[in-house]
Amino acid sequence: MIYPFLAICKKHEVNPYQWLRHIMSITHKDLRDIYPQNFKDKSNL
Repeated sequence: MIYPFLAICKKHEVNPYQWLRHIMSITHKDLRDIYPQNFKDKSNL
């Protein structure tokens, strides 16, 4: 089940390790925050 997310990471040039660490730290239930493309937008700030 995690493989599609890792493929999306590759597509959007997101480091999968950093993305996995990010989703493990999410404390709220907004599902949009787990998408790799949204992580890339936030990590570039």
